[in-house]
Amino acid sequence: MPSADYTRYRSSRFVRRRPLMSPGQHAPGCGGAGSERFSWGWFVRKALALVILAGIALFLYACWTFGYGYYRAKVGQGELRSLFSFTGDGSVDAGYVRGEAEAIAAGLAYLDPVGEISIPSINCDWMIVEGSDDGALSRGPGHIQETQLPGMGGNFAVAGDRVLYGAPFLDLDDVVVGDEVTVRMPYATFVYRVNETFIVTPDDTSVLRPVGYDAITLLTCDPPWDVKQRIVVRGELTDILPAGTGA
Repeated sequence: MPSADYTRYRSSRFVRRRPLMSPGQHAPGCGGAGSERFSWGWFVRKALALVILAGIALFLYACWTFGYGYYRAKVGQGELRSLFSFTGDGSVDAGYVRGEAEAIAAGLAYLDPVGEISIPSINCDWMIVEGSDDGALSRGPGHIQETQLPGMGGNFAVAGDRVLYGAPFLDLDDVVVGDEVTVRMPYATFVYRVNETFIVTPDDTSVLRPVGYDAITLLTCDPPWDVKQRIVVRGELTDILPAGTGA
């Protein structure tokens, strides 16, 4: 029979065990409602982390897109200005102007500088590049090659980006009838007065056709970031100034 001292020793060393769980019960952290709450919390934290990461990635992409686009346009504009020069002798005679325009048109190559456009009402001052695809528009507003140059009696059409590459035509929708548009070409400066603005679909090429007078047609997407429509701003020639003057 154990002694009293041994009995007291065993009692002091007794470790109380958890009671057995009845069927259907779960220890804390081993399933049941507590585990469900833990799982949902984990899911929410992971989802929030993914949303934050996606937001950061989108922000960085936007910074890259706008920043690099602006840089490309700035570099392109600098190159165009360095290559551009005035060649006119100061005459504004219609025959002389037309002859110079035809001579320059015959020698223009893709990405060559064409002239300089100024729209004071929207603070737009950009060099115009030859061509209107993405490669050309990354340098600035582009002359649509199927159309004639100023002074040739046709329709001088220029397209420009409204969001990327410095967004030269961002505010083209603010141009109204009566506003002035000036184009400085190597051989003369041409002043136009806006006489109409309207919207067309991208496949409507009729806006590039001659309209019966010396005209300028400016085009850009509407609304920004969308290609479903085009804003068209058209102006009629009102004055011709000697090369290097105006604007």
